[in-house]
Amino acid sequence: MAKIEGASDRISKRRFLKLMGATALAGPAILHGRLAGAQGRRKVKLGHGIAVIDPSAASWDSAGNTGGFWQDEGLDVEILGFNGASPAYHALLHGEIDVAMSGSPDLMRLREEDVGVKVIASVYDRNHAYPAVPIESSIKSIEDFCGKTAGLQTLTGSPPVWLRTWLQAHNMTMKDLAGAIPVGTGAPALHALSTGQIDILALYHGQYALFEGEFGLKLRKFDHDPAVVENAFVQVLVTNEKTIKDEPQMLAALMRGMAKGIVFADENPKAAARGHYKQFPRTLSPGANIEEAVTKAGNVIKLSGAISIDSARAGQWGMSRPDQIERVRDIMVDGKILNKKLPWQDYYTPQFIADANKFKIEDVIAKAKAAT
Repeated sequence: MAKIEGASDRISKRRFLKLMGATALAGPAILHGRLAGAQGRRKVKLGHGIAVIDPSAASWDSAGNTGGFWQDEGLDVEILGFNGASPAYHALLHGEIDVAMSGSPDLMRLREEDVGVKVIASVYDRNHAYPAVPIESSIKSIEDFCGKTAGLQTLTGSPPVWLRTWLQAHNMTMKDLAGAIPVGTGAPALHALSTGQIDILALYHGQYALFEGEFGLKLRKFDHDPAVVENAFVQVLVTNEKTIKDEPQMLAALMRGMAKGIVFADENPKAAARGHYKQFPRTLSPGANIEEAVTKAGNVIKLSGAISIDSARAGQWGMSRPDQIERVRDIMVDGKILNKKLPWQDYYTPQFIADANKFKIEDVIAKAKAAT
């Protein structure tokens, strides 16, 4: 894999750290997965900006290999996990991966500096950041957040920006809350909720899928609130402009395999779970009963993949409208995450969407139903 060429595409370590913060070089890929038997295929490294590629990411990260879709496209796809968006984009800019999947705000920050990268697909149908409460909670609407305490993954970056966005859409401000505190993710967040430290979870879709699918927590989710649905340009596939120019067929094939994988995982989440553990065996707890683990992971996969399934079944996966892109841009400018309002075309190209969705969905469904 060649290093990035062209003065507009190069970025020094010092400049990157200034743009993305000190966590940008937090370390190399943490987990990686692939299937054997890749001789003769084009090697593609896809980096995901999450530290642990657990089953909640299977629809995008492993189902393309599990169903054989990337192999059918002539690709040998290896998935690498990174500790956040910044390390993933750093790897992309320095030729260590071909494509990155991570958050759009960090991508937009790079584009402000005319770094030669661009979004080729919007991964989710709606914003993956949204609030949720236990199903038995007296909180029935976002207006009911008044006087309550919200738990965020962190009080820096985009999480507080999204919380303010939800509140503003309902004529509220942060001052209407009793408070907002950092709770992290996973067990610490659940502990804060169960002990009454917080009333509202302000996390993201994959965490809720994990809580519901693996731990049995029942949630009332506000994922269809207009403030969430309208701001869908949040999780994206990004590559270098040089790759867009030189290897458009490879990128379309990668996206097509991912779109098929989303449908496959939705149709047969247990098969997707088995394939995920085969590619990422370290995400299976030591000594775990494999059948129980597959059942729980299948529940998680079904729930997590729901955020992409509508567009995948409609033949529109990866598409984003200009108004969606500009809305997220404006929110990030208002939240002081971004400084400039660039045209939507500076962030995203829709040129691969038609080819990425050019497949017979009934063939994917049949393959999924036959999988074990």
